[in-house]
Order: sequence, then C-alpha cells, then structure tokens
Amino acid sequence: MHLPEWVKTEEAYQPRRDRDYFIFRSLLRIMNVLLAMRRQAESAALGHFSAAGTLGFFLGWLLLCVAAHNTAFLCSQLALVLVLLCFFSGQVIVRVLRTALGAGIFSGLLVLPSLWLGNHAIIFLIPFKTFLTVASLGILQQYLSWNKLTQALGFYRLPREVIFILDTTLRYIALLGELAGDMLIALKMRSIGNNPRKSRAFGSIMGRLFLRSREMSQAMYEAMVCRCFTGEYPATGTVPLQRADLALLCILALYGYCFGKLEGLF
Repeated sequence: MHLPEWVKTEEAYQPRRDRDYFIFRSLLRIMNVLLAMRRQAESAALGHFSAAGTLGFFLGWLLLCVAAHNTAFLCSQLALVLVLLCFFSGQVIVRVLRTALGAGIFSGLLVLPSLWLGNHAIIFLIPFKTFLTVASLGILQQYLSWNKLTQALGFYRLPREVIFILDTTLRYIALLGELAGDMLIALKMRSIGNNPRKSRAFGSIMGRLFLRSREMSQAMYEAMVCRCFTGEYPATGTVPLQRADLALLCILALYGYCFGKLEGLF
C-alpha cells in the first residue's frame, strides 16, 4: 500500500511551556476539603464521653473564653488546650497550631491600629482569645465527627429544620467537591500546550457545577415529594449522656469558679 509523504514524515511537536498553577491550587483546595470531611466521618476519638456532653463542654468553655478579661484565666485555658493536643499525632498538632496561629496573627494585625488609640491591652487579649477559640475548635473536630455533631445538636433542642439543612449542606459539599475534583483532573489531562484562556475553562467548570447542583436539588425535591415529606426531620437516635461526662462538668465548673474569682464576681 502506497502511503503519502506527509504520513511518513516524523513530527517533533514540542508544546510551549505553560503555567497551570490555578488547576493545581484549585484541585489541592478541593482535595483538602474532601480529606478533612473524610477524616471527620472516620473520627472516633471520643472514648467514654458522649457527643452531647463534649459539645456542651465546648460551648461553655468557649463562652468563658469570650467573656474573660483576665490574662491569667486565659493562660489556664491555654494549659488545657496544650494538654489535649498531647494526645494527638504530630500531623494533627501541626495542623491545629498552624491554623490557630494564623488566625491569631491575622486578628492581631486587625487590632494593631488600636496602639495609636492607647488600647494596649487589646493588642494581646483579642489575638489570644482568637488562638484559643480556633485551637479548641480544631480539637473538637478531632473528637466529634460531623454526623455525631449534628446528632448532638438535636439533644439541645435545636430546630429539626436547621439540623436538616446542615446535614444536607455537608452532603452536597462532599458530592459537589468530588465532581469538581474530577472535572479539574479532566481539564488538566486535556490541557496540552499553551492555554491562554484559563479563565474561560475555570468559568465552564463553575457553570457546570452550578447546573449540576440545580439538578441535584430538583431531584432531591422530587424525591421528598414522592416520599410525602411533611417538613418533619426525625432524630436518627438518642444521644444519652454518660457517666464520664461528669468529669467534663466538674472541669467546666472549676473553670467557672476560677473565672468568677479572677474577674472579681465573688
């Protein structure tokens, strides 16, 4: 069989160098969110404490942290945070401290202009509280998975509609995140050579995600109608308190006593 000359000619195609930084960063962000949600779902570090007791202790402890005006009391709370961090692996400690330090430094930069107004105490108090709040929230995420957290919210008589919206939002974040990750991987595999229209490609992904989310919400609405959903969201199960929760109550009461003493309430 006779082949034309252009078929026999060897081509040495060398695509020009191009930067696909936005694909890498977008894909990395999405994978980090999905990995964090999977870690939350597999979290089982509660031990003998119940989810409702742990959440109640965190809310009370956080209220004392926000209302405190004494550095000594905040240092006592910092001691508890550091003790709890000792029970985790090095990667978890680095992740929690990095997030908390970043939030503390950012809040410090926000209140830095108050130096010129003479409010020197705020410069150290607000970043300190921010660090404690973010660090304690990171520790709570290691102890409570998302499903246990929403289940514990029902124990405190939170409206079922709010719990339903929270559960649905978390599920759709995971589903749409996986879809966005697959689309970014497909875009990277098909990006050969120089692509000067990166914004158009990213806009196409966002548009597709919007249409997909609309389709999923419509399908969910139709499924709820077919199942005669009346707006009631029953609890998945009871969250009884355990005996070990008394230890959390005693620690919270001790912190409340220290708060009252140091703040001069009694």
